[in-house]
Order: sequence, then C-alpha cells, then structure tokens
Amino acid sequence: MDALYYLGLLVSILTIVYQFTPNRRVQHKDLPPSPPSLPIIGHFHLLKRPVHQALSNLSNKYGPIFLLRLGSRSTLVLSSRSAIEECFPKNDIIFSNRPLLPSQKILQDNYTTIGAPFGNHWRNLRRFTALEIFSAKSLQMSSDIRTEEIRFMIKHLCKRSFEGVVLRKVDVKSLFYLLDFNIMLKMVAGKRCFEEEDLDLDETTKGKLDDLKETFGLFLYMALGDYFPYLRWLTYYGVEKQQMNIHKKRDAFIQALLDAHQNNNNPLMTSTVPGGEISRPIIDVLLKLHESEPEFYTNDVIKGIIQVIKAHSLPDYSFDMARTCSVTQYLLMAHPEAFKKARDEIDNHVGDYSRLLNDADLAKLPYLHSIISETLRVGPVTVLPARESSKDCTVGGYHIPRGSQLWVNAWAVHRDPALCIESDRFKPKRRVCPGEGLGMRVMALSLGTLIQCFEWEEVKDDSHVPI
Repeated sequence: MDALYYLGLLVSILTIVYQFTPNRRVQHKDLPPSPPSLPIIGHFHLLKRPVHQALSNLSNKYGPIFLLRLGSRSTLVLSSRSAIEECFPKNDIIFSNRPLLPSQKILQDNYTTIGAPFGNHWRNLRRFTALEIFSAKSLQMSSDIRTEEIRFMIKHLCKRSFEGVVLRKVDVKSLFYLLDFNIMLKMVAGKRCFEEEDLDLDETTKGKLDDLKETFGLFLYMALGDYFPYLRWLTYYGVEKQQMNIHKKRDAFIQALLDAHQNNNNPLMTSTVPGGEISRPIIDVLLKLHESEPEFYTNDVIKGIIQVIKAHSLPDYSFDMARTCSVTQYLLMAHPEAFKKARDEIDNHVGDYSRLLNDADLAKLPYLHSIISETLRVGPVTVLPARESSKDCTVGGYHIPRGSQLWVNAWAVHRDPALCIESDRFKPKRRVCPGEGLGMRVMALSLGTLIQCFEWEEVKDDSHVPI
C-alpha cells in the first residue's frame, strides 16, 4: 500500500508539472468564454448530476457557446440551435469523428466499427448500414419481422388479460426490452432471443435480460486515463477491465451466431416479401460479402457491425427504443386527452378491432408520430454522444482548437422558449412527423398496437417516470 501511495503522489506531481509547463499550447485570444477552473482537474467539479442541468446553468451564465477543460482535454459545449447549425452541417466534416478515447479502443475493436475515424473505412461501413439495414427498401423487407414480434407480445398480453383479472400489473418496460432484442436478433440472425414462456418475466428471464442489457448497452462510465494520461494505469485496472469483460461477452455471443450460420444453411432463415424478393438475415448478407471482399469484411468488422446493430435500435442512440416507449406510456397516462386522440386516430384509420395495426398504416398516423417525437423532446435525453474536431475551426466567431471534444446539450435546445412555446409541457400537436426509420417504426407500431388493444392505468405504488 505504501508503494501505491507514493506512486500516486508521484503521478499527481507529474500531472501538475504537465499542466503548468511553459511549453503548453498557448491559449488563443478568441477562445469561447470559460468558467474559472481548478488546477489539474479543470472543470470536472462543475459537472454535477444531472449533467444536462449543470451545463444549462453554465450556459445561462456564459452563453450558448462555452469551453470546458476536462483534465487535458478541451470540450466545447453548445446549447443553442444556431450554434449547433454552425457545426452541423457547416463544419460537419471537421466534427465527423468521435473522440478516440484510449478506454474505448477495446469495445470499438481498435476503432474498426461504425465509430471509426472519418475516411474510406468509415464510408464503407456507413454505406452498408444505409443500404442493407436502414434504407426504405430494407425496412420494408423487414416489416414482417416487426409485425410478427409485436403480435407475439400482444398475444401474450391478451392471454394474460383473460385470466379473470380486470386490471393486471405488467412490467411493460421489460417487455419492450424483450421485444427490442427479439426484433434485432430476428433481423440479424433470423431467430428470437426470447420465447413465449419468457414473457412472464420470471427470475431466469430477468437475469438473461439484465445480462443482455449490460452486454450490448452503452458503456457510460468515464475512464480517468482518458482525461489524465498519467493516471491511465488506474483506468486499466478499473473501467478498461470492465470493458474487456463486456467485450469478451459480446464477442462470444456474436461468434456463436456466426458459427450457427456458417454451419447451418437453414432455409427457414429466409422469407419472401411482397414483390417476390428474398429477405435474408443480416449475418447471411455479411458472410456473403466476406466471401467476395475478405480484405474489408473481416471477422472483426462483421462482429463490429452486428454489435452496433444490437446495441443501438435508434440512429440517435442517446435514448433507446424500450426507454422511449416506456416514458411515452407514462406521459400518455398523465395526459389522457393525448391517449384518446391517438386511439381515435388509429380507430378512424384502422378500424375498431377489425384488424391490428401494421407497418403500412404508420404513414397515415401523424399524431402517433408526434407523440413519440414529443417524448424524445421532453424526455430525459441529456448530452448527445461526443464528437471531436479534426482541425482548427470557427464556431460562433470563436476559435475552436483541433482535438476539442464537442458536447451538444440537447436537453437545453429542446426546452429553448425561443423555439417552442410552453417548452416544459407535453404537447404532441405542435410536432410534425419526423420521417421514417427503424426505431420510429418499431416504437410507432408497438405503441400504436398497445393503444389500439388495451386500456392503461398507472400502477399507484410505482408512479414515476420509468427511466
């Protein structure tokens, strides 16, 4: 312990010397405003929870564009629409990269996944996901999967509702997670992750679900060594060790899927969609590309693509599908007039129980889309995933140094009274249809079917936002 103490003391002294050495980068006179900082840690002491609220308070004092120093890293924080528009799309290429944090190297397979640096490799990965997963044609070809899995969940809920109980308590958030994993795995590998007996959510199923959420969810822990290079040895025995364990679990899960497809040419893995086209699991498409382009579609790249698909149901993955649906339910129960309007819209278009909602109906249900969009606005989305500047640039008339992190405080923008009257209220009618996308289709179809089929009532002893 004495040796560890003196080592830590030495590292701290070296960090202080590093921070105040004369050859440190000269501060540019046109940098954005910045709060007073502390030696070594910079502004870390200002990032109190909830972080989005702390950043909003700083924005009220220093303006919508300000700079934080987090250890050795400069971080640009934006809290206004006009400032964000200067970065996207004006300086979009400059801010196209994610920060290459040392601790993230493990989970991102040495930065070879879709979070890779901007360049040819990144373009090829984006092209594959855009054409094979998120294009309108691909989404249409996978519509039967979404419909089947949502019917699968609704059938179970209906079966439970006919067991003699007028109102039954249901862990809807967990069911949404089961639905999400089932849809993703069906698209990726052509099979379910959970079967009907799992929908009762016994302890075994909950354990399996928690394990999958931990394995494929976002890893949000901050590594000390990313911001204090001299302390990276602490990171290795802390956050990076956790990431290595998660990486091994992800790798084993995905490798098992790949092995199953390579060793089993099962005709049930494909299905014919309207128009006569064959819908194939994404793994089969990737393995076919591996045969034709083995130098690019390596085993690690294939695993990275599958990992990203399973980890992020929404293109903007700061708010996943299951959380969004459960928060939407909470808001609709708190605003029964919105629930009634959504049901009336569905009944008028689909009919009162004459048939269930399907993918083709979604474009004609603008109010349902507005409800989801409004949930994403007022829900607890904090700071969007960070970007990093690849060279010096100007934002809002300020000089932004190369290598600066970019944080967009979406919470502050969503509540800007200049953009939205009564910004703290849930008012779906002011929103417009956000367009199509995999996450939106899954949420709209699942929520719409639940609205169509069931009456909802909040559990009295658990009346909080399900986040």
